[in-house]
Amino acid sequence: MSEHFVVALDQGHLRIYAERRSPEQFTPGLEQVEAMDFPAGRESYTDRDTDMAGRFQSSKHQGPAPGSPTARTGMSIDERMPMKNEMNRRRAQDLAAEVDDFLTKRPGASWDFAAGPELHRAVLELLSPAVRQRLRRAVPKDLVNQGPSELRAQFAETGQTGR
Repeated sequence: MSEHFVVALDQGHLRIYAERRSPEQFTPGLEQVEAMDFPAGRESYTDRDTDMAGRFQSSKHQGPAPGSPTARTGMSIDERMPMKNEMNRRRAQDLAAEVDDFLTKRPGASWDFAAGPELHRAVLELLSPAVRQRLRRAVPKDLVNQGPSELRAQFAETGQTGR
């Protein structure tokens, strides 16, 4: 029988459970095999703001007239993507990389996936095609803080793939 995992994540946590069945059990249980915390995922994107937020110091430029004082000018960071979106994109990349790494090392394993709506599609799209192909069920809910039995029940209820 091949391995099966349940992956649950949110902005700051990743939990991976393995399906385990003892001989006397009819329904398999879940055992946590991987747990990671991402403290930056719990911070607001404004937590790192300073007086010079979004500015990079450039080199000194001579004023337009001889003898005028030199001045530093600040340049804004890339404004095409607001910082909140950029931070969410980076978190999704970090989480997807960890999930992809874990499941790539287990090429025969199938898996189920649960993540809140803000991360669900973003993480799935960042996974390698080989890993994504082995996905059985996906639930767009934040279940990372649920216990193994509650998590198991959520996937038993869905029965379909919510990709």
